Amino acid sequence: MLFNVNELLISLSKTLDFSEKEVLHNNTNHGMRVAYISARIAHALSMSDRHLFDLISYSLLHDNGVMASLQNSSRFQLETEISMEMNSAHCIEGEKNIETFPFLNRQQNVILYHHEHYDGSGFFGISGNQIPLYSRIIALADYVAIRYSLGWDCDDIVKSVKQNRRFFDPVVYDAMLELSGHLEFWLGMDDMFVKNTLISMMPRVIREFNYKQIRSISQIFSRVIDAKSPFTGSHSRGISEKTGFICQYYEFDDTTYWQMRIAADLHDLGKLAVSNSILDKPGKLNKKETMIIQSHPFYTRKIIETIKGFENITEWASNHHEKLNGSGYPYGLNANQLDFNSRILACVDIYQALTEDRPYRKRMSHGAAIKIMQNMVQDGLIEPSVTEDMDSIFKDS
Repeated sequence: MLFNVNELLISLSKTLDFSEKEVLHNNTNHGMRVAYISARIAHALSMSDRHLFDLISYSLLHDNGVMASLQNSSRFQLETEISMEMNSAHCIEGEKNIETFPFLNRQQNVILYHHEHYDGSGFFGISGNQIPLYSRIIALADYVAIRYSLGWDCDDIVKSVKQNRRFFDPVVYDAMLELSGHLEFWLGMDDMFVKNTLISMMPRVIREFNYKQIRSISQIFSRVIDAKSPFTGSHSRGISEKTGFICQYYEFDDTTYWQMRIAADLHDLGKLAVSNSILDKPGKLNKKETMIIQSHPFYTRKIIETIKGFENITEWASNHHEKLNGSGYPYGLNANQLDFNSRILACVDIYQALTEDRPYRKRMSHGAAIKIMQNMVQDGLIEPSVTEDMDSIFKDS
């Protein structure tokens, strides 16, 4: 089917804002704002539509490695947006994450070098045209967007750019200064307008993609989700793999198979909006904390329901905590409202959670997990046939 990849990315990139929220407190629409500024600079430089298409993609994904980098450093050392610029780990992790992304014309090390300085004083010591052009553009766009999110006055942002002009490609710098002199440039990056402004600027590069190819994008966000907490380091990946085995067992057609893999990748997108203080809490959650964590499938739905072609994926991903007797969350759906594929994902999610370490308990064996699930079947909560089949499929895994 035809997919506008950047429109898909714009929807999913909102989750990157969620993932950074605990350390980047004013980080609303940051990825879209960086993409918007980058696109405006690219227009000023007469960049072709094909290059603009990729530049927007790289810009939207530029901070995809933030959560993974936080697992390798002290979260409390990264308390402000500007201090993130002093952490090279998110550049390294981010470059790894985009290995499978379907760019039109892939350029190496764009994410890795997006904080490099033109004068060679950046993390990796490269300078000038050694830095990929996309990286040079994103570096200045990111610099401006971060300070805009902090509430800096436009004149102060421009003053700071001028004071640090040695950091930036002179051609990119000149284009940015020219743009900064127009009020509409600043208005276009306002939270109210930035998404629509960016969409209106996107080249109409529509590509024929099947769901197997789309999964190369969903996997990036699956890795971002899993990096959120040390206790969920392989949760989405594990669910996707097990869902794949079950789909093969049921001999699903190719389209349904890959849609289910994507749904499994993205089912916990909404957890990026939940604080780690709740996700990693070793004790029992209070009522307010429980309500917050139970909201995550709602956020998952809201993030992906606007993506054309994701109608089935949205249902399956968003229903993974619903129960057949209507006691699940967040919608309280019942057996009449839950299709078989939603029931599969719900069962796999339970099994995966039971068989991995959590802050409040150690992982369970296959037998112990299946016993709990069989009790849930008896209580009318989950699908009996899927539970029975999972016992057979995963017994020796």
